[in-house]
Amino acid sequence: MNPQEPMQPQQQPQQPTYGGIPPMTPPAQPSSSMSSQHTPMQPIGSQSPQPASPQIDYLGGPSREDRHEYSIDYLNKIAPKEQRNINKFAVFGLIGGVLLTAIFALILMTRSGGPSPNAQLPIVASRINTLQAVTAEQQPHLNVNQISEANAALRTTLSTMNTDITAIMKERKLKADKDLTAKETAYREKLSKSLNDSHQRGTLNRTYTSQMRYELTLLRSQVVTLKKAGSTDAIKKLCNNGIENIDLILKSYASFDASKS
Repeated sequence: MNPQEPMQPQQQPQQPTYGGIPPMTPPAQPSSSMSSQHTPMQPIGSQSPQPASPQIDYLGGPSREDRHEYSIDYLNKIAPKEQRNINKFAVFGLIGGVLLTAIFALILMTRSGGPSPNAQLPIVASRINTLQAVTAEQQPHLNVNQISEANAALRTTLSTMNTDITAIMKERKLKADKDLTAKETAYREKLSKSLNDSHQRGTLNRTYTSQMRYELTLLRSQVVTLKKAGSTDAIKKLCNNGIENIDLILKSYASFDASKS
């Protein structure tokens, strides 16, 4: 440097130009002191979250929110229902099975026609034994001739029926079971006590006929049931003779009651 030449200001280096276009000068930035005066510093963690800007699909399709509306339940509703094929052979087989069962049950009911003779014979035999014992017990207490004669005829009828039904049961190897025996024993004791009480009160001649009419009506009903169930000649003979004799005794008791009314 020549000390005689005045000091020239230091020239700034020129930026190169591209194609005659002058370079862009960046705008002046405000000083940090000015920015701090207008924008106060926010404390950390106090800034509220800003809502996210909606996403824009520039292709024109539905957004993610719109696609979420098509849930699985909605798709299941609009989906075509699956058609189930019904097996016709299975349906026909079920109907046929029900019909066959109904026909078989009807045949059994028609053939049975009520209790079997083997089931009815012990019942009739037990009731015959009960009435046979009661009539024999009360015979000495009957002091009216018409009642006494009717009771004697009843004892003969019961004895004949007991002989015939015992032979039939022996042939079929039948016996009354324990439950039936216990039930009939209790019935006989109750009937005997009732008639003995009437004898003690002096009213046996008035109550005996009505009581025995009731008992013979029950026995007759049992014999009729046995006749319907039985198929052998021996059972039919037993029932026919028993019903005929019971009816005669019932008429005798009825006529005595009518004469006393």
